[in-house]
Amino acid sequence: MDSKAYIFDIKRNTSEDGPGIRTTVFFKGCPLRCSWCQNPEGIASGPSLSFRAELCHPDDCELPCIKACKAKALTLQDRQLRFDRERCDQCGRCATVCSRHALEQVGLWLGVDELFYRVAIDKPFFDATGGGVTASGGECTMQMNFLHEFFKKLKATGIHTAIETNGMFNFGRFSRLLLPWLDLIYFDLKLIDEAASILHTGHSNRPILDNLRRLAEIAKIPVEVRIPLIPGITATEANLQGLAVFLRDLGIKQVNVLPYNPLWLDKLQRFGVDTEYRHDAFMSDAQIKHCIESMQNA
Repeated sequence: MDSKAYIFDIKRNTSEDGPGIRTTVFFKGCPLRCSWCQNPEGIASGPSLSFRAELCHPDDCELPCIKACKAKALTLQDRQLRFDRERCDQCGRCATVCSRHALEQVGLWLGVDELFYRVAIDKPFFDATGGGVTASGGECTMQMNFLHEFFKKLKATGIHTAIETNGMFNFGRFSRLLLPWLDLIYFDLKLIDEAASILHTGHSNRPILDNLRRLAEIAKIPVEVRIPLIPGITATEANLQGLAVFLRDLGIKQVNVLPYNPLWLDKLQRFGVDTEYRHDAFMSDAQIKHCIESMQNA
């Protein structure tokens, strides 16, 4: 049993991650490498260092971060702080001495009891609105043993539980450790073509499609499919119609679409994430409508 999990955020008063008012816990680590990842700080299983150059002012700072960095990943060049991520060992010493928060370590270890305490204080809001706790990520099922203990504790106190998953998990362990303690599953489905999945997420989609197929057969709780609309990748007529046919064969008649949000682009430089995909505009209502009609006409 895992006694602790690595968490990168806890958001309260959320309304888009399940019914009622919810508290969403974001677990670090993800097996996929989606080229449009909305939470790049959640990809690595361990700590991630955020560097915001616009908050760093070397002219009026003694730069204690340079002295704190034993890996020598921080240097002063041309009156600018330079961060060499290849040298960085993620020790976090620099972040502890950075008073301007230009350097911040994202993520912390929390035990089951401590995390439970942090979310259970919101139980009056859950009870009043039919809300609860949602585990997200990253991919929360990468820390499945911890989630098993955490969800058991939540259910023992009558708190509604949900997860947001990309579907890349071991089904046997999932059905044994998590499914009995869940009230709701949000299942993100991205691509129907295997080659496209490998190209844009780094992995075959076969395990994901198989897991959804098996959940559709045995799950006695709602499994709500969500399709992120990524211009030029998932939001194509061929992909959407292929997904629609697949879902229809499973008897799934209703899906939610998640329109593209470009705000993740601001995080790329902060976390040193390199991706060729760039799209800096929100989707229009007409584009979203076209995507929905493509699925309906499949």
